[in-house]
Amino acid sequence: RKGDGGSKEKSLESYDNWDGPLHPDIKILDHKVDGDAWTITIIELNDFAKLIGFPGWKATEIITFDDADQIREVIYIPIESGKDYKEYLKPAVDWLHTNRPDDLKEVYDLDKKRLIQTNASAKKWVELLNEWREKTK
Repeated sequence: RKGDGGSKEKSLESYDNWDGPLHPDIKILDHKVDGDAWTITIIELNDFAKLIGFPGWKATEIITFDDADQIREVIYIPIESGKDYKEYLKPAVDWLHTNRPDDLKEVYDLDKKRLIQTNASAKKWVELLNEWREKTK
C-alpha cells in the first residue's frame, strides 16, 4: 500500500466528476471472506468502455469491516490485463480529430494523450462516442 489513501470526500468528488455520469457497471467475478475482511475480484465497465468496445478493468478489492460491521477500509488493487483502453479509444479519437476537432479538445488532451476527466466531459464523451459509432459502424 502506498500512503494513507484518499479521503472519502475526494473519492466522492472523483465519482461525481467522472465515474457517476458514466454509469459504472461492476460485476463480481469471485469473492472470499476471511474474518473481518472480504476480498472480491471485479470487472469494471462503464458507458465509455462499452462504447469503445473495451472489455473492462479487472481489480481486486479488499474490504475490511470494524466491530460494528461498518466499512473501515477499502483497498483497490488493479489487475494488469495487458489491455489498454487507449488502443480501443484510438479509432474514435482519430475520427473525432478529423470530424469534430473542437469537441475533441473539450474532452481529450491531444498533447498529453489523455482524457479530460470532468462531469461535463464524461457526458460529452458519451455523446461523441455514440455519434462516432453511428457514423462508422
